[in-house]
Amino acid sequence: DQNERNMGVMVMGNFMEQRPTPAALAALDAFIASQMRRFAVPLWKVKTHQELAPTACPGTNLQRYMMDTRSTRGRLALA
Repeated sequence: DQNERNMGVMVMGNFMEQRPTPAALAALDAFIASQMRRFAVPLWKVKTHQELAPTACPGTNLQRYMMDTRSTRGRLALA
């Protein structure tokens, strides 16, 4: 019952040790952007797990990417 009125998206990998592949990041951006349009979700409501609760998820490398892609000039912000 943690994602009521929310959507959880998972990317497979250990992003404390690995970097997500360019293909995984492109697919993630495309999927999130399509769901934002479909459900009229503003960018500021797109959060990672670690922004909602004390956890290492999604890992340093994916967290850094999510912050970049949501920035004003990021791919997700421009979608």
